[in-house]
Amino acid sequence: MPVNTAELQFNIIYTPGTVRYLTPFVTTLLKWCDCSFRLVANGCSEDECKLLEGVAALDDRLELLIMPEKRMVPHGETLDFLHARTGSEWFCFMDSDILAVGPFMDDFRDDLKDSDLFSSCLPLWHNEKDITIPKSFRHMHGIHAYTDTGMTIACDYFVIYNKQAFDEARRATDVGLAVCGWNDLTPVNQAILRNLGQERADYDSAKVLTLLMADRGARIHYRQSNQLKHIGGFTEVGAIQGTMLYTRGRLDNLAGKLPGGPGRLLLHAADAWYAWRLGPATNSRQENRSLASRIRRRTATARYFYLLIIGLMDNKPIPKVPTLGDSTAEHRMAVVSEEIRTLIQKVRSEPGPWQDKT
Repeated sequence: MPVNTAELQFNIIYTPGTVRYLTPFVTTLLKWCDCSFRLVANGCSEDECKLLEGVAALDDRLELLIMPEKRMVPHGETLDFLHARTGSEWFCFMDSDILAVGPFMDDFRDDLKDSDLFSSCLPLWHNEKDITIPKSFRHMHGIHAYTDTGMTIACDYFVIYNKQAFDEARRATDVGLAVCGWNDLTPVNQAILRNLGQERADYDSAKVLTLLMADRGARIHYRQSNQLKHIGGFTEVGAIQGTMLYTRGRLDNLAGKLPGGPGRLLLHAADAWYAWRLGPATNSRQENRSLASRIRRRTATARYFYLLIIGLMDNKPIPKVPTLGDSTAEHRMAVVSEEIRTLIQKVRSEPGPWQDKT
């Protein structure tokens, strides 16, 4: 049976320092789908909560939920809290730094008919090597959508759970959505993961439950859509007061001055250098090099977009698209920069909650 997407409500979690700059993205989601959205304030200031209240008042498909604790609750724990407050057939959440440029749910309808867990929205900075976790890696991250054996384990940025399948797996395994280390698992769950070939030192939010759902026969799908654009990392490394474009030192600075191929080659060499100098000895060289590259691309992208949106919202200098060493990712960033430029110009020129600074 086709899923009635109008019945889906996505939880979008906002953290301090992001509300003014990311809530305009909600208008694009409303424009391009019939879903509803719960705006969740997690540790936000009084002014930020007031802005979220103003945004929620824009449309009947929006509602506001302010987390009961004043502190910023860890992401996985927040998701567990929101799951407990969901009474519908589906439990959905998405990152706050995702905007829509077209009718994205149309791309997912066929998958949703046959999914217990559906995911999408890899960040702009990703490349194909990031998506599959090699056997030797000790840490499973949100960006890993496949195992080395080809099993789909979903990315953790835009997620739709069939709540019945989700609840049954939670009751059977006693595992939630929080970040989880190997020693946090029961012997039974360790044995299942070991049998799947997925014994890791730690797992990002929701990953253990996803693996255990897969073992129980859950139907798990992942698909990208060109109609959704995910910055990636904005809330963690972008929204830092006084932030500057990311650089690890002289090698990165020099690579940014070199054209095309030479600049990319130097960045890849810098990743290997910094991985060798700074990477944990318990990881393989391959994992440390991959992590160094992902941290660099993620941080550079998030900080660039933070400075871009601040510049557009507050009439400050506009940064140039940084060199990532990946021409495809750099092209994605340039295209989305124009989408964001158009969006911010629109919200600034019309009456709305973003006219009063918080």
